Amino acid sequence: MSKSRPHFSPERFNRELLRWFEGNARALPWRATNHWYPVFLSEILLQQTQVEQALPYYRKLIDRYPTVYDLAQADEQELLTLWAGLGYYARARHLLKAAGEIVARFHGQFPSDLKEALSLPGIGPYTAAAILSIAFGQPLPVVDGNVLRVVTRLFALRDDIRQTVTKNKVRGLLHEIIDDKAPGAFNEALMELGALVCTPQNPDCQSCPVAGFCLAKERGLTGEIPFKSPPRERRRAAHFVLVVRFRAKFLLVRRDRPGLLSGMWEFPVLETRRLIHSNQKIKQHVQALTGAAVSKLTFGPELQHIYSHIHLRYQPVLAELEQAPRTTLTDRKAVWCRAEEFERYAIHRAHHKVLEHEETAAWFSS
Repeated sequence: MSKSRPHFSPERFNRELLRWFEGNARALPWRATNHWYPVFLSEILLQQTQVEQALPYYRKLIDRYPTVYDLAQADEQELLTLWAGLGYYARARHLLKAAGEIVARFHGQFPSDLKEALSLPGIGPYTAAAILSIAFGQPLPVVDGNVLRVVTRLFALRDDIRQTVTKNKVRGLLHEIIDDKAPGAFNEALMELGALVCTPQNPDCQSCPVAGFCLAKERGLTGEIPFKSPPRERRRAAHFVLVVRFRAKFLLVRRDRPGLLSGMWEFPVLETRRLIHSNQKIKQHVQALTGAAVSKLTFGPELQHIYSHIHLRYQPVLAELEQAPRTTLTDRKAVWCRAEEFERYAIHRAHHKVLEHEETAAWFSS
């Protein structure tokens, strides 16, 4: 630290940062206790998710599974149903598996050893450092998007924050700065500073408690730092969402294949290269699924959903059957249910949009 910033004082920096955090920290429910379980639950939720989005899910989960023993015994489908709409559903499955291992291998206690913590499903360096510093007082720096932004501005680093080498460099700098007496508060304060003050656009440098330490501010570089290379272009995909209805019941199927959205429920889909209406093809597909002829097709609006690596365009189609379905799906689980029963099933966010869109919501109320 002395070579790169001869006048930088970690003690003064920490004092100003922690004083600001004490007076400005948001009142988040997992901060109301020092117990590791709320921290563990919240940190899994906060992977790839903003605090505001995660809050209602945290409350649902902590109410339903107040201890790690309750979580370890959870039914996966019930957990996925509670998780529905939050996205990145592998987190829910990892959460369940990690809880099971904590109970089975570590007697219901989160392992305080970093190597053992990293052996748990869904626990990477960021999550392990967050839990071990906040709940166990270990001086392990947390490096998330907010922290990367704060530290690269603090030291005027122009390195690409998408690169692992940059994250490792930032982690190394933080090892020299982190407050050994209050590492959890230090980590939370840096993340809070990035969320509330040192924001991606138009950072509020006038309100920043550590602006006097910031090289990017001193050099007029806050608009240029951090540098982030363009993301890889998302793969494009398209399909029809087949809302198959017989009388007042709808067909839902579960995705049992490994990969994206595994274990989630959805309406049947018909993949296509382009969303060109092909009534005959859609009717044939529905009949192959159900064994019943289609009496009427109604096309809804084109929708889209963005995943981390896929840009999906899809169009809902209401397919009304002439007669009762005669066959059941054999390659994946399926149910016929009324619209008011949908809440029992973990329907993923893209298909929730079909339920909510003003042009298609009426399909489920008539």
